[in-house]
Amino acid sequence: MLCPECKCPAPGGSPCPQCHRQVPEKEVFGGQGRLYLYVLAGLAVLLFTIFTLIFGKGIGFRAASRFFLVSSWFWLYVLISFLPLLIGLYYWFILRDEEITVTDTYIARRSHWGDELMLWGNVAEYRRQTILLSQTRLGRVAALSRFFGRGRLLARLPSLRYELIAFSDERGSRHTLALDPGTVDDMAWLLSLIEERLGPPIDA
Repeated sequence: MLCPECKCPAPGGSPCPQCHRQVPEKEVFGGQGRLYLYVLAGLAVLLFTIFTLIFGKGIGFRAASRFFLVSSWFWLYVLISFLPLLIGLYYWFILRDEEITVTDTYIARRSHWGDELMLWGNVAEYRRQTILLSQTRLGRVAALSRFFGRGRLLARLPSLRYELIAFSDERGSRHTLALDPGTVDDMAWLLSLIEERLGPPIDA
């Protein structure tokens, strides 16, 4: 594990050799569903406000409000304005259970797409590759994490997928734990913990 304060490596639960604070036995990372919900809800409010100001120009806010209520276009305005909110709710729903746990022994993920666990000793290869946002689990909406993600790692880098690939099992198959951009909060710190165990990734 790594000390959160001085980034010094030390076993989880032991005192840091540099600052002497206790190093966490595990680190837990949540999904970014709340981020997408907040950003897209803000966009919905902005659109509704713009529509109201446009139609209220010259007739006043109260008249514009009455116009919205009696107009046959009312539901179309509402749908267009709050469509981003519905999209945000969708991504919040699929990412609400997203959670990655890192310890000295393993890395585990609980997610909408299924639970995974990989022991560090079973990792044969750690690599990264450049991908299109449309190839990620979230699709192009993952671009929002470039601007609002903690640490702003993705604002400085292209879209990268990180993959932990296990040794082949008795059937010859190799399990891959893939980390897509835009799914995990504080990706920079997560990658630091992985590199402390596996070293830097190789380019696919």
